[in-house]
Amino acid sequence: MKKKFKAIAFLLLLSFCFTHAQNSEKHERPNILLILSDQHSGKIMTQVGYKYVKTPGIDKLAEEGVTFTRSYCTYPVCMSSRASLITGVMPSKSGPNLLKYNSIGKTLKDVGYQTAYFGKWHVSTSKIKDNPEWHGFETYKREYNDTESTKLSIDFISQQHDKPFFLVTSLLNPHDCCELARNISGLGDTYHDGAVEEKMPIEECPPLPFNFKIPENEAEGFYTRRTPDSTDKVNFGKHPVKYWEETEWRQYLYGYDRLVEKMDNHILSIVNALEEKDLLDNTIIFYTSDHGDGHASHEWNQKMTFYEESINVPFVISWKGHTKAGVINSNLITSSGLDLYPTICSMAGIPLSETLEGENLSPYILMDSSQPKTDRSYVVSELNQKEGNKPKGREFVGRMVVTQNYKYFIFDGGKNPEQFFDLKNDPGELKSIIHSEKYKKEITVHREMLKEWIKKTNDDFPEHIIPQ
Repeated sequence: MKKKFKAIAFLLLLSFCFTHAQNSEKHERPNILLILSDQHSGKIMTQVGYKYVKTPGIDKLAEEGVTFTRSYCTYPVCMSSRASLITGVMPSKSGPNLLKYNSIGKTLKDVGYQTAYFGKWHVSTSKIKDNPEWHGFETYKREYNDTESTKLSIDFISQQHDKPFFLVTSLLNPHDCCELARNISGLGDTYHDGAVEEKMPIEECPPLPFNFKIPENEAEGFYTRRTPDSTDKVNFGKHPVKYWEETEWRQYLYGYDRLVEKMDNHILSIVNALEEKDLLDNTIIFYTSDHGDGHASHEWNQKMTFYEESINVPFVISWKGHTKAGVINSNLITSSGLDLYPTICSMAGIPLSETLEGENLSPYILMDSSQPKTDRSYVVSELNQKEGNKPKGREFVGRMVVTQNYKYFIFDGGKNPEQFFDLKNDPGELKSIIHSEKYKKEITVHREMLKEWIKKTNDDFPEHIIPQ
């Protein structure tokens, strides 16, 4: 009987040790914090030399991590871009078939993470309250006030956690630049997280950007949306800039920059909360935005173009003591919407889903990584643009390919549907060289890249319209 009792006790001890080892292994996984902003252009960062903002929050992350300055969103509007960020799949697939793909929240929850989401949702046409089983966030609140989202996030961080957490803090700003533009034009609107100065004296405002001019022969897929007048009740509130002179544009720049600083102040508060809880060395922090903003380049406010200001976004990955510190990577072309998901999984030790279309960036980030680096040479973005944004107007469907030195894009119709820019020699994208004999070889290469992408990803973009 004693022998039998000892055997049972021994088995129970083994079981306890095994379970404890499993739990310890789970607990060794790092916490993950994803901070999303809305409409923050990658061009408006101190890390790329922009000198009219002060961003101690982002700077603090960048000092301990890697900043990818050549990162692109998959689609320059929030709902489509966020569908990619959550699923790791291009918007043309994830937008209309969102629930078909795994959510990053559900993936981390299923391996033992405590999951939470606070702030703006806008993931395709879904509502966060309707799909908790799919998205996997155990605690969530849709919120448009960044002060409140930050408070909820800090309260969550301050709790006692018996397992690693995955927290998404989705900040609205600097998206209130849309409200800013309407207020400058006298339409009146209310800010979500406090007002900014709208009538700053011009001498206190940033200068107009060097690429303020609209390029000749602009693609109709862009200019069909341009400068509605005040009689257009549908569209004037989105682009109320037709009557702006230099003063209004520069006041817009000033206000936009202050909205970036408002948003950054919340980032700093969250990072400081992690530091106070002694969690920085066990928390991977990702910062990116769903898309950028025209910021007066090409006389453009808002998003919905393939120009750099709208399509290039911040992408910072920081893990104190583990990531390469203070690295500004301006060489690697990344897709924040596609690369975020596999990079999170890899750094958390989670097997990658075959549906993911992005790349694992951890070899470029971690100090001691021995994983092979990606051989990617280009990324692709998408855009559907309604004619004049009219409900019954035609829709232009476009694809963009960007490489180290060049950008190519094509729409499925309209005037000047094909465009090609030399980003090295024309960083402001002021002159398309699609008809240049000098660049004929490079143009052909980029056309072939898009065809390759269409085949590889089963993209439904009409390949036959791409010239041979």
